[in-house]
Amino acid sequence: MKVNKEFNFIEFIKKVVSFSPRQGQGEIDTADFLENFLRERNVSFKIQKFKTTIPIEKQASLKVDGKKIKCQSISLVSGKISNKNNILSSFGEVDEYTKLPTITYNPYAQEITRGVFFQNAPAIAISREDVDAVLKAKNIRGFVKVNPEKHTARNILVGNTKNPRYICLAHYDSLSAGAWDNAGGVAVIMGNILIYPQAIKSTLFVFVANEELSYDKIPGYWCRGFRCFEKTNMSLLKRANKIIVVDGVGISPSYWMSKYEHLQSTILFKNLDKFKSKIIRLGAKTDQVAKEIYHNESDIASIIKKKYILQTIKELHKKIP
Repeated sequence: MKVNKEFNFIEFIKKVVSFSPRQGQGEIDTADFLENFLRERNVSFKIQKFKTTIPIEKQASLKVDGKKIKCQSISLVSGKISNKNNILSSFGEVDEYTKLPTITYNPYAQEITRGVFFQNAPAIAISREDVDAVLKAKNIRGFVKVNPEKHTARNILVGNTKNPRYICLAHYDSLSAGAWDNAGGVAVIMGNILIYPQAIKSTLFVFVANEELSYDKIPGYWCRGFRCFEKTNMSLLKRANKIIVVDGVGISPSYWMSKYEHLQSTILFKNLDKFKSKIIRLGAKTDQVAKEIYHNESDIASIIKKKYILQTIKELHKKIP
């Protein structure tokens, strides 16, 4: 692979991570950086602006038998949490549609993990080390204040916007530091644009905003940026040979995922059933490492390896020559 000497993959990822968490203003700053990065390299692009509403944490507090416990909000609504209605759930075992106030933790990580957001009840996440205190507590008092905030997001489109054979998407927002999820994916499609500039003739590359959080309830609170792109570009999606999503790369070799069950949990197009035969995802295996870093502050730039970014760029290029 001929590497573009002007593109330092790791420094690029570090810069994207520096805007984290990439929600609200952090997302705006990231979009500005990506646009300027493309301009400086004379790469043409188009902007798709869309309106969305995101949850902004104003307060998250938890006291267990009078002792303060560190926590973060993981809900779209405000409210109280007490020992009368509290449910303690581990990572991957939560009902995000419950109406009962909830406390969650990630058994695989030291850090507070914002893995799932609750749409109908106040909820907070705590660290693994505080689980015993909650389980043994006689008195639990928690409170979450979350404000819906109107936000104008930007999808950034590079390449063939008229009749692309391939559409390749990677989201650039994040809930935490977000190096693996998904600054690495952003670096991969940027790398393809710069290293293989001929690819823009056949491919539409999309840097997607507002993937993580919105107040959309159907089909879900995540992937609004994908659905806004879908709404405006339905004809392109129907005609494209392949729709490629790059998400969660750089910590191990990437591979292709095409099983529908994998796609449902990560890619929520409104018309996913219509597109499922041609959607594929490029990502690293979601192994123990991924469980430890998902949506928490362990997902930092130092865990991303250049060799895996280069391998992923090469894999992507095989699909969009």
